[in-house]
Amino acid sequence: MKYFLEYNDKKYSNVDLIEAFKKLGIKKGDILCVHTELFNFGTPLLPRNEFLQTILDCFFEVIGKEGTLIMPTFTYSFCKNEVYDKLNSPTKMGALNEYFRRWGGVKRTNDPIFSFAVKGAKEELFLKDTTSCFGENCVYDVLTKENGKLINFGDTLSFTYFHYPEEYFGIYYRYNKTFKGLIIDENKQTHKKSINFYVRKDSLYPNATKIKNFLISTQNYKNISFGGDSIFISDVKQIFTSTLKSFKNHQYIYL
Repeated sequence: MKYFLEYNDKKYSNVDLIEAFKKLGIKKGDILCVHTELFNFGTPLLPRNEFLQTILDCFFEVIGKEGTLIMPTFTYSFCKNEVYDKLNSPTKMGALNEYFRRWGGVKRTNDPIFSFAVKGAKEELFLKDTTSCFGENCVYDVLTKENGKLINFGDTLSFTYFHYPEEYFGIYYRYNKTFKGLIIDENKQTHKKSINFYVRKDSLYPNATKIKNFLISTQNYKNISFGGDSIFISDVKQIFTSTLKSFKNHQYIYL
């Protein structure tokens, strides 16, 4: 047992986190896509890297060697006219995501805007090249087909996944825009690439709270308190099905 976190004079161990994951229904062989926000959980009791490693170890303890862990490592490189360097372009998606990206054996996708770091039994399925950030063969497309789960580790209100059913449906408030640039791959070779991003029209912002409430209303946003925050889980295929159904009724449901 290793205590790694303290909140309101209570200490939390890796065993506590593993039990929390199990109570959420996470099991061996699961494919998890994890968005993170660590600030509100409490005070780390370990040095930075050991603290972050402990969290990763808890995920893999529960999903096992049969499972796959995915974390967003978005860079928006082509949107900023920057080169996307798969090995060296950092992400600002959180300390845990950046640590995971740099961890040994982790692979990164080719998307120069919305990349992901992946490690596990089915990692190769998520490394296919794609011509659209949220189209066929993107991480969210494969995650849906493979019955994956979305995790918000902390109340991040991160619902980037919804861009996938938006593009699949052809939602009225977004349109495809092509971005071009250079990618430096794992072998330090430079390649030209173009990719479509289903961008929003001006002044039309999907509301994250409305998305969260939608997930709750469809009974697809299970959560458990941990330290000073919570951990949330949703079934991806259920999100996809229920979202397409809602779009057929009114496309502005999340605005």
